[in-house]
Amino acid sequence: MKEIKLPSGKKAKIREGKGKDLLNAWRKAKNNDEIVFALIAELVEIDGKKVIYEDLLEMDLKDVLAIQAEVVGDFLSLQQGI
Repeated sequence: MKEIKLPSGKKAKIREGKGKDLLNAWRKAKNNDEIVFALIAELVEIDGKKVIYEDLLEMDLKDVLAIQAEVVGDFLSLQQGI
């Protein structure tokens, strides 16, 4: 499990993902644009609390981008090739 400090000062714990996490994210997402958010919700805790998809939409953009960079890395570029 990786821990990062977000720009807001909160601590995010990101667990190593598995194929089942990506499958769950695909199932929960309404369209391809939502997959990243659904995957973040599968893998991340902030200040000891599981992240809920809807909460991500209300988070500060800097925090969301920091989490996104850690969780998906090259996933976005790979997804565009699908």
